[in-house]
Amino acid sequence: MYLYLYDYSLNNQKYNRLLAKIETRLTDLGIGGKIFRLSPLRNIEELLNDEIKGGIKTIIVVGNDKSFSQIVNFAAKFNVTLGLIPVGDDNKIAKTLGIRSPEDACNIIAARIIEKIDLGKINNTYFLSNITINGGDLTIECENKYKITPEQQNEISICNFKPLFATEMNQTDYFNPKDGTLEILVRPLNAGFSHFFKKASQLKNSIFPFKKLSIYSKDSISIITDGQKVIKTPVKIEIVPDKLKLIVGKDRLF
Repeated sequence: MYLYLYDYSLNNQKYNRLLAKIETRLTDLGIGGKIFRLSPLRNIEELLNDEIKGGIKTIIVVGNDKSFSQIVNFAAKFNVTLGLIPVGDDNKIAKTLGIRSPEDACNIIAARIIEKIDLGKINNTYFLSNITINGGDLTIECENKYKITPEQQNEISICNFKPLFATEMNQTDYFNPKDGTLEILVRPLNAGFSHFFKKASQLKNSIFPFKKLSIYSKDSISIITDGQKVIKTPVKIEIVPDKLKLIVGKDRLF
């Protein structure tokens, strides 16, 4: 049984025709199901708990990166399969999963290629793609083995999925959500006179694989998850292997 969760932003009339087209295609493919339109006032975890008890085994998010990542955090707590139909702006995750368009997503869901992937976990919150820290005086302690103290003008990302800009870095051995590790990516922000004439790809980037780490700082620093949840330091971050079942396309980037 399929449960389709529509992001609340899709209530805009400009999406009506596209959503009707998607629903028709899903019905033609024999994978129609229950539809719920999300809202900030709806308790997502309670909704999923009720539907899964009622027999739902596959959850499809219709929306963008933010809405998908928010559902990941809840779906990780249940034994369900998760899929995505990208609609709206900001759909980098769909590209990583090998989904080119809403129409393509319908066919991919019907083909049902499933991959079990790792998730990151920061304190008690799961994340799919990455978390970011923009500067700040902080210390990263990796697996009680070594410490990293980045310069304050650096941007720090903790990555599970490969960032799209990382193709410029010619890195092929990192950012695999099936390898049992996360990566710290330290990127110098393009600031200051010495960096003014340099492209982002020319600035020195550093990558550190890990399984567990702690981040602490003298003053509280905000860390933003890919679901846009803000968590304050200190935090503990770890990889949780094979945590989520995802429906993916043949052209996925892992």
